Amino acid sequence: MQGEKLSRTAVVVNAIGAATAVAFSVAALVDPTAAISIGADSPGIDLYAQAYAARAIPLGAALLFSLAGRRKRALLPLLTVSGAVQLGDVAIGAAQGIPGMMAGGSALALVHLATAGHLVRRRSRFATAAA
Repeated sequence: MQGEKLSRTAVVVNAIGAATAVAFSVAALVDPTAAISIGADSPGIDLYAQAYAARAIPLGAALLFSLAGRRKRALLPLLTVSGAVQLGDVAIGAAQGIPGMMAGGSALALVHLATAGHLVRRRSRFATAAA
């Protein structure tokens, strides 16, 4: 779709963000204490790591495949959902006092949602020009 074209920089930055989220979730599965600075005996840490990975790995993989593919029809919803998920991570990080989660989530939310906004504006201009 013409209205779905992204710059190489936008593709690379979003891909790095998605890959980073996947990498952190895999690291948390291997060693849950590596993801957040709490003791290994803290209740629910394994559940947290598994729940985080259950959403981060498939969502990150879907976003990476969409960014790499020629057809980008799913890109706008994937970027929007990815950004919203990162905002959720920011809220969780704030509630739990985890600065890294707040900083990382904020950066990735900004990247994903700014790119989604760019696609919406581009789509609107393309639709207006085609009419």
